[in-house]
Amino acid sequence: MHLVYMGQSAKTENGASDPNDPFEVVAGLMLHETQVTSVNGEFDALCRRHFGSSLGEDGTPQMLRPLDIFEGLEHYSSWTPEKRSQMIQDCLDILIRREAPVLSAFLNNQTFAEARTNAASPAALLWNEPIDPVMSRFLFALSMYLDEMNMATLNHDQIMSGAFPVSQFAMVLAQEGASIQQQMMTDFLRSDEGVDSTGLHENICVVNAQDSPAMQLANLCAFFTLRWLQTPENPNPFFEALRDNKVIQVLYPVSL
Repeated sequence: MHLVYMGQSAKTENGASDPNDPFEVVAGLMLHETQVTSVNGEFDALCRRHFGSSLGEDGTPQMLRPLDIFEGLEHYSSWTPEKRSQMIQDCLDILIRREAPVLSAFLNNQTFAEARTNAASPAALLWNEPIDPVMSRFLFALSMYLDEMNMATLNHDQIMSGAFPVSQFAMVLAQEGASIQQQMMTDFLRSDEGVDSTGLHENICVVNAQDSPAMQLANLCAFFTLRWLQTPENPNPFFEALRDNKVIQVLYPVSL
């Protein structure tokens, strides 16, 4: 079973969508269930190295918030830019060493608002918030990615016979208080595109990001994807490190 931790680019305290963001971005960090313990241990060791103790203990933040680290806010106000950059890179290296796949989908929020206002696209009227079509497209991309993984395990006889046994499965995990809801999975699995997505677990599980290093790493991926989308002409070494080292596997631009 693969666990897909849904990072979001929102800057709000609880990870809910922020209407001031120019893009709605989700980043699904996919880890096999056997990898989670080692990621947690490496993440805790990283935090002890940078803070002197684990997250949540005296003198440390409760969790890693990408905006705070990147801009030197809150706990990081006394840190030098070099120290903050090193911590970010150390976090991303956890994923780079494993080539842990991240699947992202994004939508321009202004495009969404204009499509609904002008009724330029009938499909836009089916969605209430930008996160709705973004998650629909993300789940479609995840389903296709699982299909590719399943195809890669087929032997010659299975291919020739047309057999397609499903051996790769994924469960989506969303952070508590964020804008990703169970209904999004239900709606996708009932749609024409999702009806054959047999590798997707039908439930979206909710976790507290403070208790989930993988969720905090997924939020970092979403945050730097957003920054790249905002200024693609400028250098973005953190996003580029993820992309060039085969962590960013899918970057899905959502259209309406």
